[in-house]
Amino acid sequence: MAMFGLKKSKPSEGSDLALAYLEDAQRVRATVLAIDPKGREIPASLVTVTEERVSLSIQGRIMAEKGEPIGLLFYLDGLRLKATGKLLDLKTGTLTMELPGSIVLAERRKKPRARLNQREGATAIALTGLFEGIGLTGTIDNISEGGLCMKVGRAMNVKTQGPMHLGPNLVSVGEVFMLIKLSKLPKCPLIEIGGLATHVASEGGLLSVGIAFESSKDSLLGPVKSLVSGRTSGIPSTVPPKARRVQEPEPPPGEAPIELAPARPAPKKEPEPPPPPPPVAAPAAPVAEPPAAIPPPDPMELPGRGSALLRVKKRTRALLLAMPEGPECDALAAFLTADGYGRVHVAGTLTELLDRLDEVQLVFVDDGVVELQGLALAALLRQRLEDDHTPVVLAAASVDAELVLGAQQSGVAVLVKPYDLDHDFLRMIEGHLGIG
Repeated sequence: MAMFGLKKSKPSEGSDLALAYLEDAQRVRATVLAIDPKGREIPASLVTVTEERVSLSIQGRIMAEKGEPIGLLFYLDGLRLKATGKLLDLKTGTLTMELPGSIVLAERRKKPRARLNQREGATAIALTGLFEGIGLTGTIDNISEGGLCMKVGRAMNVKTQGPMHLGPNLVSVGEVFMLIKLSKLPKCPLIEIGGLATHVASEGGLLSVGIAFESSKDSLLGPVKSLVSGRTSGIPSTVPPKARRVQEPEPPPGEAPIELAPARPAPKKEPEPPPPPPPVAAPAAPVAEPPAAIPPPDPMELPGRGSALLRVKKRTRALLLAMPEGPECDALAAFLTADGYGRVHVAGTLTELLDRLDEVQLVFVDDGVVELQGLALAALLRQRLEDDHTPVVLAAASVDAELVLGAQQSGVAVLVKPYDLDHDFLRMIEGHLGIG
């Protein structure tokens, strides 16, 4: 009887909105922070999001007991959002919590902010002093008439002009910048103004610094206000509505999905030609047979592709795939092995990945390992390799200016997903190995 069954409860309206945002955040691999009951923020990444629970891979220690509230702070659609749910399970490197019942805005901005594309070339120089102190140079990630966020590319000691290490302790919140020079802002003149640091974050080898401009400088920031108003709207007072993405139904097991052929216009009917005159009898002549069609060459048989030297080089190369086990991983490993590579290793955890790092000639990161994913993992591997010339290739579904800049600074090559297992893919691998 139905009254004895356990019926799955439907998420509430607040949970449904939180679910829509969290699913999108997982899809684009948004920056996520897990907040424990004592307010400590731990970098994390979304692993699975369902209508009942959320699983995260955490990069630190969470001090919480089962049933205590865990906060999630993440950035999506240009908004800073926060959701809270109860802790269900906690293991080393993994956290599971119930689906948050609601989601709220956690904006720190007082005024609208415009994001700048890296190609626009807007740069900032921030000095704590003119003759001593710290100097930062980098690109402007976003800006408002109240402040900016810059991605630091280089830091130096102003007095000695020597370089400084880019770490989270380089600048402290509240530190005063005597001079901030803004260059190449679209449709803006050169701007020089003072300010102070409002937040400092280091993620994936990149240092970002938020700076609030000094007050009573509205006349200087008029062009910035025009730039921002032309690109953005006002800051919302509530979380904007968002619908969940429609999930395509999967075909039954053993049944291939039905593919609909694209509709084509009916061919234009040509007028029928008049009947030809009756042929004149003539002596029969032998009919020449048409030449046999020449098949196109197999790309694998093109000059150089099947050379003995290339085959020998591939047999001596070892490749390392940083991706979870599954059909995609098996297909890629089999494809590379069939092309002649002697050793194709797969690592699903960070420990396995680091153990094999010294014995391979190329690392291919797709989705990453359980503990770490994306650019953060690729940058860590590049740092572990130090001066080694072993290439690191990162496959990313969402490529933006921040990812490109981070990859360039870390020395990581980027491949846009989805990619095909074809000859172009093989040539790309050969090019990074230097054997093409």
